[in-house]
Amino acid sequence: MNKLLTRLSVLCGACVCALGAAANPVVVFTPSTQHANVGDLVEVNVSISGLGDEVLAAFDLNFLWNGPLMGSTRSIDASSSQLQLGGGDPSQVIMAIDVVDSGQWGLQGSSLLDDPTLASLQDNAFLLARFTFLADADGVTTFGLGQDPDFQRNFVGLNYNTLDVTIGSACVAIGSGQCTVPEPASLSLALLALAGAAAPAALRRRKG
Repeated sequence: MNKLLTRLSVLCGACVCALGAAANPVVVFTPSTQHANVGDLVEVNVSISGLGDEVLAAFDLNFLWNGPLMGSTRSIDASSSQLQLGGGDPSQVIMAIDVVDSGQWGLQGSSLLDDPTLASLQDNAFLLARFTFLADADGVTTFGLGQDPDFQRNFVGLNYNTLDVTIGSACVAIGSGQCTVPEPASLSLALLALAGAAAPAALRRRKG
């Protein structure tokens, strides 16, 4: 156990060092639990960090999961990203939620602000959306974004340019289901996001 903790500490330290050098924004999926009982409510927070000198001006995302396992009760709260894209004013954002089917929801947002104004008001890290599900049946589901770069994982920054974003995913096990141990790359991504959350001075970008 001590060796494991030491290794994780070293890895976390490396992630903290990498935080300043990371070129790409990071999107992380954080479930309220990785193992739920049938009938439990499960939340999945989706956040973005590391925007640096960039902004998130628009996005077109499709979230995918196993609908029969988590589907009878579901909701999405995208008010945080609406405020961030609008510089604190929701009326400055065009936002749409598209329920494609029980295991696929679309979320689109576009800021009406000009780039300099948005850059002066938007934070470097913020919550994109919070999903709430009812765990319906035994099994394991991943929760992440589709692979289409134009319509399922499209992040837009300054001057309408596509952002190169490092995108993670989450695993939720229900009942007798079991999530596998995360791969080193996934663990590094999670620790990088944790390091960023622990460094508010590095993560907050208010200008003017």
